[in-house]
Amino acid sequence: MPAPSSLQLDMQSGTQSDPQANDCKNRKKPIIIAIIVIIAVIALIAGFVVWKSTNRNSGDDSAQNGSSTAQNADEQSNKTKQNDAAKQTKDCATTPDAGLESVEKNGTTMIATVAFSAHACGDTAWKGEGIKISIKDSSNEVIASAVYDFASDPMQFTSGKATLELAYAIGQYWRASDQIETKSTSMVVQKGATPNGNEVASVGDARGGANIADSDAERYAQLALSWQLSHDRSAVSGLYDIPTTQLFSRKYGMEVDGKTQQYRDIYAQYLTLRASWPKAVLAWAADYSYYTRYGHEADYYVLLSGEEFGSVADARAWCSDNGFGENDCMAVQIN
Repeated sequence: MPAPSSLQLDMQSGTQSDPQANDCKNRKKPIIIAIIVIIAVIALIAGFVVWKSTNRNSGDDSAQNGSSTAQNADEQSNKTKQNDAAKQTKDCATTPDAGLESVEKNGTTMIATVAFSAHACGDTAWKGEGIKISIKDSSNEVIASAVYDFASDPMQFTSGKATLELAYAIGQYWRASDQIETKSTSMVVQKGATPNGNEVASVGDARGGANIADSDAERYAQLALSWQLSHDRSAVSGLYDIPTTQLFSRKYGMEVDGKTQQYRDIYAQYLTLRASWPKAVLAWAADYSYYTRYGHEADYYVLLSGEEFGSVADARAWCSDNGFGENDCMAVQIN
């Protein structure tokens, strides 16, 4: 008998098999797998490209940010340098306050150490011109005043503060330096003053200034003479009946060496002699019988050396020994 066909076998088993269909299915499987693999590869490649691009952009941004930060730092540094340079060259326009720290005598010149302050000046320079700087006592009387020029030699501030030495020559101060109570003084700094003549020479580190107006100097000298008489009264009383020496007698309006005496001339003479003889005291002759006993006018100032001697002869010898002429020094014994 002939062998049963495949169709017959499938019919017997209850199924029908198509060889061509099976071959088609077998061929499709590798194609599907290949497509899946290709898609997976493409996805991997795309993911890698995206990751790479993201990292590159991030790196570029970081580099750009770093570059920008460095640039900003450089710009800030340049601005700081420019601001510092501007501070060094900028001049302060604020008139400073002043306070007297100390005074001392250098020959016939008074040296005042002055502390200036101006918060607005910071670390800049002050170039004030025609600056009158005055010292006042506790009674608000001017005891020193001169006109200074800081245009050519500016006052340099550090954190709004500066300390300078100022020289006041005779004719610019009206109180002996050892009689100035520093703590009870005040100072006035005024702009726009007109100097009276040239500046006096500086003394060491202390800068000199020009005189103030003659009328002001005359008024201050008159007040200073009155103050001196009151201040020295007790010291003069201590010389009663003790031989001493008289160094000058002066009266307002009198002629001395061809010059008509004014108050500022008399006070200048007082300061000059007291610089050499610190015990010297000023008296008003009319207050003492020694000068009025013979009925003579006694409306004048007398300067006593304050030295005490055992006899009138010793007092006369002192005048000679110290180089005074007969008309400049004489022995006296006041009462």
